[in-house]
Amino acid sequence: MSCPSGFERHHPQRLAALRSYAILDTAPERTFDEIAQMAAASCGTAMARISFADGDRQWTKAAFGHAAPDRPLETGFCIETLGQASTLVLPDCRDGAGEPDMRFYAGVRLATPEGWSIGTLSVLDREPRILTEQQVFILEALGRTLMSLLESRRAAAARHRDEALLQSRADHLEAQVAAQTRDRDRVWNLSPVLKLVTARDGQIQSVNPSWSRALGWSEEETLGRTAIDFVVASEREAARAALNPLCEGRQAEDVELSCTTRDGDRRRVLWTVVPEDGLFYGFGRDITEQRHAEEALRQSQKLEAIGQLTGGVAHDFNNLLTIIRSSVEFLRRPELAEERRRRYLDAVSDTVDRAAKLTGQLLAFARRQALKPQVFDICERLRGIADMIDSVTGARIHVETDLPGRACFVRADESQFETALINMAVNARDAMDGEGSLTLHLESGRPMPPIRGHAGAPGPFVAVMVVDTGAGIPAPDLGRIFEPFFTTKEIGKGTGLGLSQVIGFAKQSGGDIDVASEPGRGTRFTLYLPQVEAPAAAADPGRDDRREAEPQRSLCILVVEDNLGVGRFCTQILEDLGHAPIWAKSAEEALAELQRTPDRFDAVFSDVVMPGMGGVALARQLQRSRPDLPVVLTSGYSHILATDDAHGFALVRKPYSAEQLAQVLYEATQRRIGLGTRSPLSG
Repeated sequence: MSCPSGFERHHPQRLAALRSYAILDTAPERTFDEIAQMAAASCGTAMARISFADGDRQWTKAAFGHAAPDRPLETGFCIETLGQASTLVLPDCRDGAGEPDMRFYAGVRLATPEGWSIGTLSVLDREPRILTEQQVFILEALGRTLMSLLESRRAAAARHRDEALLQSRADHLEAQVAAQTRDRDRVWNLSPVLKLVTARDGQIQSVNPSWSRALGWSEEETLGRTAIDFVVASEREAARAALNPLCEGRQAEDVELSCTTRDGDRRRVLWTVVPEDGLFYGFGRDITEQRHAEEALRQSQKLEAIGQLTGGVAHDFNNLLTIIRSSVEFLRRPELAEERRRRYLDAVSDTVDRAAKLTGQLLAFARRQALKPQVFDICERLRGIADMIDSVTGARIHVETDLPGRACFVRADESQFETALINMAVNARDAMDGEGSLTLHLESGRPMPPIRGHAGAPGPFVAVMVVDTGAGIPAPDLGRIFEPFFTTKEIGKGTGLGLSQVIGFAKQSGGDIDVASEPGRGTRFTLYLPQVEAPAAAADPGRDDRREAEPQRSLCILVVEDNLGVGRFCTQILEDLGHAPIWAKSAEEALAELQRTPDRFDAVFSDVVMPGMGGVALARQLQRSRPDLPVVLTSGYSHILATDDAHGFALVRKPYSAEQLAQVLYEATQRRIGLGTRSPLSG
């Protein structure tokens, strides 16, 4: 007989499923007999049987109302039933398929949870009949009951096997567990690492002895409290934020916290906390001594750097002061010739400019210079700088540019950018001993990689590379080349402030500078600056929109300066320029003066750094209350100007000349009335 669709008598998996129940060739069992009897009674038939289909035979486990020995699988309607998804009902089967005395047959297949047909539950009669829907339902329910019984037997047998296997291993495992427990206890008790286990709410459930040794809190004093209780109050919010990944099922690594000790002291502990099985497992390393040693090293390095810095400043300023003092002494001589008088005056003026440049370099290194950032095409700027560098480096150094064909924009202080490039070019020239090749290469749209331990940034950044073919930088010096006054040049050949200005400018502009060098193979400096979008179309640079200056009237200037010497000197300059200065020694005094005579003043000229209200705060208040009154600021250094380049006010950097002051005041007052920006040099 061909196998109906869905039933394969010899399929290995079907036969394996049948044998997994261990039912074939077992003794009669009352439970199966009762199910067969219930099937016959429910369906109103004289006979019922429970059979299982081996590869080629039907083996009957239970029979009611007749004898049912083993028979070939083809006998009767077993194969047809095994291939049916639903109940097979034959109301009048004259051909009994090997059972000629049978006239009625109804059967349901017994299927495993995986769908393999392994047997049948059937009811039979010698008279034709039909089954109601309720009887069919009962027959199918009894079939499911049979399979549930078989599943339970199989599970019980598996449990018995597992129990036997487990029992056989129990003694061995017990010994292993005992040994592992001893090892775990040793690790827990002897480890120098602080260990604690907390619930998800942070309540501590256990701590190891290292906890008590490091912090002084006994186990009894610790259990039941939350872990955050042992973090110093000022760091608790940061601790909660750092441990937040635990709530997402992720571990928190390298969380450094100050933990309070029992005697009121604190210890620095580096924690790693791992979530597992609804608990948090914390592992801490006491790094207090390490941090103390690092801090001592930092302080030592700071003292060394300060000593080097102050020594360099003192040396350079003493040289400048020597020139000024000597020139002033000669200028006091009444019989001094006019030519020599002009020479000494020029020397004083030049020396002041050199001193201003020196302080500017120091502020650049400290990232405290007041930048004037603007958006410019760095490609175009590099082409111009290349010509300047070519003249600086000399005829024997070949300067090349490798620039993209399209415009590329950055926002930075253009003057400081030029200075940074010139400083790097001068270093390259000296490294090549006046002969070699210097290349300016530009790349755009790049991320900034991590540099000297500082995190990188996705950007986009432009990368300006200055590559030379010089002697290279020795590895021990690479970490120090950006320090102020550090130089490997001969005495008198360099100040050691060039690269300090470069890194200060780069950092303050939102970028950084990297260096790569091999002795004998040259050096590559890479300056990273934030890239910006192209600005809106600007006016034609070839068109001169400036108007001819008109004769400038005498202005009433409110001078705000807390330094007596500078205040007297400034008012004297303004008087010499033909203006009428009124001096206020603080921002508060200036506001009071403006309130007394609101229409008296044409402009305000204010220092930035003053006790009480500063110059920027004063300017912003006047911007709100007196938007028609121009404000000009002046400062030699201000952290406010260094960090806020968008303050929006005209700025005169100290030291300033009378010419510079006149120019800025003229421009400020002319913008007020909508005139041009060219000014006379005096009132």
